Amino acid sequence: AKEEAIADSLVSAVGRVAVELFPLESLVQNFQAFNEIIYGQTDKFIQDYKILAEFPSKNNYRVMVEATVSINTLKKLISNAGILLVEKPLPRILVLISDQNFEDGLPKYCWKSECFSANALVEIMKTKGFPIINNDVIAQNTIVDPIYDKPDLNNLEAVDLGLSLHAEVVIVGKSVVTRVSNIIGGNIRSFKGTASARAIRTDTGTEIATTIQTFVTTNTDEIAGARDVLSRVGSLAGEDLTSQIVAAWQKQEEQSNILEIIVQGTGDIACFEKFRRIINKISGVKNLQIKELNPDEATVAVDFQGTAKEFADALMIQTFESIGIKIYEVFQDRLRVELIAG
Repeated sequence: AKEEAIADSLVSAVGRVAVELFPLESLVQNFQAFNEIIYGQTDKFIQDYKILAEFPSKNNYRVMVEATVSINTLKKLISNAGILLVEKPLPRILVLISDQNFEDGLPKYCWKSECFSANALVEIMKTKGFPIINNDVIAQNTIVDPIYDKPDLNNLEAVDLGLSLHAEVVIVGKSVVTRVSNIIGGNIRSFKGTASARAIRTDTGTEIATTIQTFVTTNTDEIAGARDVLSRVGSLAGEDLTSQIVAAWQKQEEQSNILEIIVQGTGDIACFEKFRRIINKISGVKNLQIKELNPDEATVAVDFQGTAKEFADALMIQTFESIGIKIYEVFQDRLRVELIAG
């Protein structure tokens, strides 16, 4: 009972941190995935913990636990699940996927006719909150050059077309369905679908995601079987690309920042040294350098993976021994703090 109570408390601790870190809308939209991450891998997020109080009651065991949660690990796993970590608008997506069915002599472009893999991919991305540019816009846009009238554009062509339609990311690829050997017998036929796609940022022209997905299904009807397998590989490609794009889109937000910390009350050198050790223990801190040291004030540069506010939040949950700390100014890349000897 005690172990179960501790485990529940640690799950609650991770959940509270996650709710404070991530947009509520993203957590609600991805509630199932979020719970699977939290409940299935709690030990990965807990750096250490201690029991502050405990007592057995009639039907259960009660504990009060203080835990240190790894914010970076939590962010990484949430990001890998395709959950947006910051309140940053998702990119406008243009999907250029072609389908090639064995019943068709040539590939079908999703911007000219119905494509089952593209439709399935788009539905997955819409559920994740991505704004999708309707392919009808391409047909209606008189400035679209005839050079784009082909099933698989190269990166430069995709970027040019995406920019003309105000897309921030273009997904280019193709899906192919083939018959495979029938090992079941009777009228049941087997179909194999393969989708390959890549995502390209239009502002830089760089690929930020790529995927190859394969699926095999059976059906007594060739047309229905081919359409079904195209939809299946489209959905798989959408899931894979979504998580990669989300991670890439917020990567810039997670890059290190050099924060300037103006520290007052440094006349007590021992107190200042304790403060430095506390900073170095904060998750996301890569380096600390003293830029200026005066009799009662110091300027410290901290290489931190996150914003000044995130650093201030992380600092306030640290355990301080014999010193107090007051944060009274937090700017974009600068903090002002005061040390108070205990």
